[in-house]
Amino acid sequence: MKQQNETKLNVLHFGLGPIGLEIMQKTSEVHQLDIVAAVDIDPNKIGKDIGELIGTEQKGVKVTAGLEQIPSLPNDVPKVAIHATGSNLENVWPQIKQLLDHGYSVVSTCEELSYPWHRYPQLAKEMNIYAEQKGLAVIGTGVNPGFIMDTMTLCFTSVVNEVNDIKVTRKVDVSKRRVPLQKKVGVTMTEEAFYNLAKENKIGHVGLEESARLIAYGLGIELTSVTNTIHPTIADSDIELALGSLQKGQVSGQHQVVEAKTTDGRTITLELIMSVAVTQEDRIELIGNEPLELVVPNGIFGDTATAAMAINTAKLIGTSHFVGIVTMADIKLSRNLNLAASKLITT
Repeated sequence: MKQQNETKLNVLHFGLGPIGLEIMQKTSEVHQLDIVAAVDIDPNKIGKDIGELIGTEQKGVKVTAGLEQIPSLPNDVPKVAIHATGSNLENVWPQIKQLLDHGYSVVSTCEELSYPWHRYPQLAKEMNIYAEQKGLAVIGTGVNPGFIMDTMTLCFTSVVNEVNDIKVTRKVDVSKRRVPLQKKVGVTMTEEAFYNLAKENKIGHVGLEESARLIAYGLGIELTSVTNTIHPTIADSDIELALGSLQKGQVSGQHQVVEAKTTDGRTITLELIMSVAVTQEDRIELIGNEPLELVVPNGIFGDTATAAMAINTAKLIGTSHFVGIVTMADIKLSRNLNLAASKLITT
């Protein structure tokens, strides 16, 4: 193995909604990476310096409406785009394709990209071939999917000799989260309205099934079936939220369970409760002859953790030689890499 000179990374931010801005702020102010461009379709953001949007001094980089307006950069420094615009892979693929065309590997918060091979076999194949031809990498990550209910679970299995069943539970108090998330999980809806949306697959956390399939892929086991159930949680008292008044009897969130069966009789169960006033916690249970349980009291806060995962994954992608679609089970150990002090190691 040989060590090269200190590595640098040029970062482009694509999508500046609440999460996109959180990621960009952390990229600049905490990780201190070089932001070379920012893209968003919001007319209220186009033309503004990114410093204005993240509450800092001017950075000399203005938001553009598209990639056509961004400057061309030499390829001597790795280029990675952090993409944060949507959950549906079919919708965001044209954006990712454009980023690849401009020479950027892509780290996306698109939940369906975390393990796209089952839901979109043909599209995933097309994307993989396209990225390979460009010599660039594409990966989907975040806090969930991306870490808690898949990557962290896979790492935890390293310390046991055999795993029978796996159960992961995440409980999120959405009263402490942003208003869009409260709306997303149905807060203040009627129970009937919730179930009507559930029948049309218009409510529920995107990516839970991808996490189950990523665990199976990472462990090298095959699945025979995957079931997904979702029910509302109901408020037992009146509560004032940023969203508005939540009244007793209204929907306070959702309780979603994905259960995957393996060909050798094992079960992977992922349980996600996102509800007002639930006691927050992340819990991984490995069931077998060496049972283990890992608990994160108060849970991992989603917004800041998503930013950290996107940025730290971008560092790993920028300092690695992966091409095509990769998953969190394929790349180097996820960690907070200090690029300023690190050396790029190649074989």
